[in-house]
Amino acid sequence: MHPTLVDRFNRLTRHRQEHIERVVAVMEKLADVHRLDREAAQLAGYGHDLARELARPELLAEAERLGLSYGPEERAEPILLHGPVAARWLKDLSLGNPDVWQAIQYHTTAAPGLSPLAKALFVADGVEPGRRYDGRDALERLAYDNLEQAYAAVLLSTVQYLEARHLPRHPLTQGALAELNGTAYAPE
Repeated sequence: MHPTLVDRFNRLTRHRQEHIERVVAVMEKLADVHRLDREAAQLAGYGHDLARELARPELLAEAERLGLSYGPEERAEPILLHGPVAARWLKDLSLGNPDVWQAIQYHTTAAPGLSPLAKALFVADGVEPGRRYDGRDALERLAYDNLEQAYAAVLLSTVQYLEARHLPRHPLTQGALAELNGTAYAPE
């Protein structure tokens, strides 16, 4: 792994490192079962939460420094920027490829038009064995059988989580749902 990534990984809490390692393990299995690029899957897994522990003001400042555009949803909840920031870090280091960067960028919100690698990361982040919620085991099993069905199920589970907590859906999440349902979605 690139020294800069190792450094960023080593700055994370042990809890975050263990989560990342579990996501990588799921990504490796998904890559093997669904014939995805294993190296890209590993890199996406390792990269996805590298910016997750930056404080909210730091995330906003880093997004600004990197020239990332973002909307009112990210201003209201800067944690949503941890994927785009980490994706840009890897891109700026020429690590990975557009599928890896897309996977990392959208691993929290999902989005329309995701590659199989991006769908795999969205699923892996949601079903890794450290997650504790009813149905997690079944979703993980489904992921190894049918990635598309698992992506849809994890996306719906994410929406249910947001609704139960009275949290807004990100427009990208809305777009991903519309794509699943075969309908058009135009953000306001």
